[in-house]
Amino acid sequence: MLGIASGAILVPLNSTMLAVALPSVMTTFAVEPNDVAALVTLYLGAVTVALPASGSIGDRFGHRRAFLVGVLAFAVASLVAALAPTFAVLAVSRVFQAASGALVSTSSVALIRATAPADRRGAAFGLFDMLVSTSAAVGPLVGGLLVGAFDWRAMFLLAVPISIVAAVAVGLRAAPGARVASDAPDSAEPPVTPRAIDAPGLAILAGLLIALLVALRGGSAAPIAAIVAVIFLVVFVRQELQSPQPAVDPRLFVRRPFAAAVLGVLGATIVLHATLVIVPLLVQGLEHGDPESSGLVLLGISALGAVAAPFGGRLSDRVGRRPPVILGTVAMTAGLASLWLVAGSTTTLVLGLLLSVVGFGMGLAGSPRQLAALETVSPDRVGMAAGTYYTGRYLGGVLGASLAGLVLGRAVTADGVSLGFGVLTVVGVVLVVTSFGLAGGRPAGAAARA
Repeated sequence: MLGIASGAILVPLNSTMLAVALPSVMTTFAVEPNDVAALVTLYLGAVTVALPASGSIGDRFGHRRAFLVGVLAFAVASLVAALAPTFAVLAVSRVFQAASGALVSTSSVALIRATAPADRRGAAFGLFDMLVSTSAAVGPLVGGLLVGAFDWRAMFLLAVPISIVAAVAVGLRAAPGARVASDAPDSAEPPVTPRAIDAPGLAILAGLLIALLVALRGGSAAPIAAIVAVIFLVVFVRQELQSPQPAVDPRLFVRRPFAAAVLGVLGATIVLHATLVIVPLLVQGLEHGDPESSGLVLLGISALGAVAAPFGGRLSDRVGRRPPVILGTVAMTAGLASLWLVAGSTTTLVLGLLLSVVGFGMGLAGSPRQLAALETVSPDRVGMAAGTYYTGRYLGGVLGASLAGLVLGRAVTADGVSLGFGVLTVVGVVLVVTSFGLAGGRPAGAAARA
């Protein structure tokens, strides 16, 4: 668990750390808020495109191999980012970080699902979510300290030793070629047959996601990109319905729990990544704070999420996946509504406290929602399901960062910040309704433990 989590923390750590460094990167390369926000959207967009392929690669060649390749490639990409002489080089290195991070993300959850007993998966994912969320929690604080003591380049160097530790820990655990079932010798699940990679489907999906991201970016090319995305979508659905082993099975979305889980994580990451862009610019722009202050304020949303994650996972083992998700989403929405009312005219202390409420709700709902998606598929399709789920997650991140850039525009104002949290409150309300679509029954084994 610790070895896998050491690699899995790389993706959220390098996402939340960068938030407090955005003003410094703007100064170094003389770019505007919309431009620097592209570092977030490029990263999340590239992860989104790479995730479906990553899941298929793990199902075919083994999730342990995929994990090891991912963490080592992440180390190389981080080193390039730390040495970037121009903004363009930094942006490209972020794309390579994203591609390797996608391998780590899908293989991590597949390995955890394989090693955890069926009646304790909620607890296992809650612990895993806590470890990963803790990295997201300390990311802004660590980022603020590194930027204050050195500069933003030091943040990327931090990923190199973490990657090496994760590779050594997981590499020594068992043969690197192990697949889902052999990664869990005590698992009651039967051995699985490696799945062929649906290369045509993945290629069409990559085109679809790229066109969608261009459309979301805005500009003169957006209308054409939107039309191209619709065409790709139609072709992709037709291809996957005809494929014996699809890269992303459209039939999964007919299952209400899976569809509700993916829509839920999409909305939750819209909220998270819009907040990660808005809050540092609010604290350092309107309130004239420093990077350390931004890190401390953002610590609330991630720290309380980490604290709540184990409770949400364990609770879902006893009462089912749906109740913790509904409870957590309601708490998140209440925090966002409060921020809508006071943001731009309050203290950093109040801002941090309200962000803590948002984070607590996210943490409570996170692992039960993810399990609701993964438990709808057989073991040999976990990589594909995880890739699909995480595609929704990171696509939501792109939407959130793009939304923040659109709302703030070229200047940070109190009205713009308030409008941003107002839109996020509406997203939260939609998520509460969506959460009722998750499976509500008690998981297998819960009755025996009660």
